[in-house]
Amino acid sequence: MAIIGAGIGGLYLGYKLKDKYEIAIFEKEKEIGGLLGSFKLGGKYLEKTYHHIFKSDKYILELINELGLGEIMQWRKENMAVYYQNNLYAFNSPIDLLNFLPLNISDKFRLGLVSIYLQKENNFKKFEHVKAYEWLPKYFGKNVWEVLWKPLLKGKFGKYYKDIDMTWFWARIHFRGHSELGYLRGGFKQIIEKLSANLTIIHKEINKRDYKNYDLIIDTSPIKSVEYLGAVDVCFTSKQNLSKFYWHNINDLKAPFIAFIQHSNFVNDYGKHVYYMGGYYPSNHKYFRVKDEIIYKEFFGYLKKMFKDFEEKEVEEKYIFKFKYAQHIPDKSLLTKRVPPTNVGEEEIYSFDKLNPPSLRATPFIKGDCPVIHMNFAQIYPQDRGINYAIRQAKEVASSFR
Repeated sequence: MAIIGAGIGGLYLGYKLKDKYEIAIFEKEKEIGGLLGSFKLGGKYLEKTYHHIFKSDKYILELINELGLGEIMQWRKENMAVYYQNNLYAFNSPIDLLNFLPLNISDKFRLGLVSIYLQKENNFKKFEHVKAYEWLPKYFGKNVWEVLWKPLLKGKFGKYYKDIDMTWFWARIHFRGHSELGYLRGGFKQIIEKLSANLTIIHKEINKRDYKNYDLIIDTSPIKSVEYLGAVDVCFTSKQNLSKFYWHNINDLKAPFIAFIQHSNFVNDYGKHVYYMGGYYPSNHKYFRVKDEIIYKEFFGYLKKMFKDFEEKEVEEKYIFKFKYAQHIPDKSLLTKRVPPTNVGEEEIYSFDKLNPPSLRATPFIKGDCPVIHMNFAQIYPQDRGINYAIRQAKEVASSFR
């Protein structure tokens, strides 16, 4: 068996199936881990792009416990702020909502009421074939849409924001709510290391002519017929303590990034302040072509606007990480047409679970003489992606091998 891609999904498959099958994992990049890849910062490993998990993420938590890492999980209550019109507002509690000046009392009441409805409503099917940009202003109201949700939706998906199904937004509110956030002390690289132990990983791109050497191919790479956005993250350390918050939503469509994260306000293991700035961009965006210095100039320039006391000269280390396929466009009508079929001859693509959000069941279709299973986060629905759902998806595939 060959597995294409050494992200967490591919590695989990290899980990689960290695005792039953002879497995080779092909990874074209120098490092394994995919979007959960790490780098070394001051003697400790840190993710290239910001990560945390939620208390409701049962699949990744089961794996963490299975790997003997449960005792080093660290949990924190949400510590979030919204940056809007040059002001930073705490956004964690009913009191914070009451103090959120951009919304009037009617807006706040409506925001709270509709949010509770989405948290309690279990039938996501009623949100299918409804676009988020139409539903949100209708039910939350125009002001809540303009201040909160439009910057989120358009900031993340750009020109595709009108294609996003309401199921995507429902899933964010329904499953996350005000859940506690968790981080693995020492970094998520520990999961990657334990999963990859005793696996054969070949650092090259598999040639399709070599498919004949395997009885089965499991392909976790991006699906060519699906639209993806890339991601660019700037990670830096500084002597300066810029904020008391961990997560900052940037509700400004002119900002070069959509999230600012003070990671050391969550886990303070680095002896310095650690930050991320990140956003999603189409593959032809200038950030995938220009020199790093241009990205630093624009990102740090905007950070100075947010925090007047920020001084770039106080930055000690800085890194840029780019991912060409970080986020697919979660539009069911498009995915139904473009994602490889789950079973040859089957019309129904989606398999629904009453307790958990549905995913596209990844089962074989035929390429020549070799069965190929596609297993990519574009098949996760209505969630768009995430390490918890990558594990759930890989677990479904692994369990089909008796």
